[in-house]
Amino acid sequence: MSVAQPAKRPLGERLQSLPKFWIYSILLVLTTIPLFVTVSVPNEPQEPAIDLYASLMQLPEGGRVLIASDWTGSTRGESGGEFDAIIRILMRKKIKFAIYSTADPQAPLVARDSIARLNDERRKAGLAPYERFTDWVSVGYFPNSEGATNGIANDIRSVFGGRKDFPPGRPPTDIFQSPVLQGVRSVSDFPMLIVITASKTSNFTVERVYGKTPLAFAVTGVMGPETQVFYQSKQIVGFAGGLKGVYDLETMMEHGINNPGPDGKIVVPSSKYGQIPGFPGMPNKGKGTLYYPTLHVALALLILTVIIGNVGMFLSKRANQR
Repeated sequence: MSVAQPAKRPLGERLQSLPKFWIYSILLVLTTIPLFVTVSVPNEPQEPAIDLYASLMQLPEGGRVLIASDWTGSTRGESGGEFDAIIRILMRKKIKFAIYSTADPQAPLVARDSIARLNDERRKAGLAPYERFTDWVSVGYFPNSEGATNGIANDIRSVFGGRKDFPPGRPPTDIFQSPVLQGVRSVSDFPMLIVITASKTSNFTVERVYGKTPLAFAVTGVMGPETQVFYQSKQIVGFAGGLKGVYDLETMMEHGINNPGPDGKIVVPSSKYGQIPGFPGMPNKGKGTLYYPTLHVALALLILTVIIGNVGMFLSKRANQR
């Protein structure tokens, strides 16, 4: 007695039911390869990122800025890359900075750990590390973001009053005794407030601080559209959005703006500015350069699976109509 063979499923049905195990295995392999193999992705920085880089490079050397660091490890791929790029630029221009946080109690520690890692990078490159209290201060965390931002806008000395930081080899000392904050009376004494955030603290900053000092943002990819509104209305001088923004900053750190590249072509052209230098030969490539090819591979696989699924649906529908 012969055993009946199971009927072969139609192609359309098979295309719509690809094994998830194999899809995720392919995703894992394809997104891992670019992390170990250098892949160069051509890049044309977007205008908001160009304006952000130019604004940072036009800050007076040896000056100071205020930074709202409102991100944690959950967005380190985007926010961490933005933070690294901005801090690298400030350090290379010898600009002092004060960092505060209002979004998450973990944010100050994450920022301090990132600065320690960037200081290790500077030591390996033969550069002097940025000294805590002398070159930068950690103001700490404020639990009420809207209230704290409003206070900073109106009376920064009252909000930051009583906060202490840790000079190397010395006991905790009032932050207003630091060279970073000496003489600061209002937020307007900073030529720029930079907000690196994964939450709506950027909205609070625009609402409360706009008009008192220039604002610059670094946000996650999903926050890009709403931040574009602030940029187009000229409420902020520029911004980096998501992984693309990180890659834009790293590209400009390597090549500058309106400078000829290795092949003689202008890598980052802009009609707004003259020549703005980069930092060739220095550690410019970070999370953007590392993760941007992986993002392209993941998106390509996503598009491919969508196409396969739709082809399968079309074939199944046509077969059922016969």
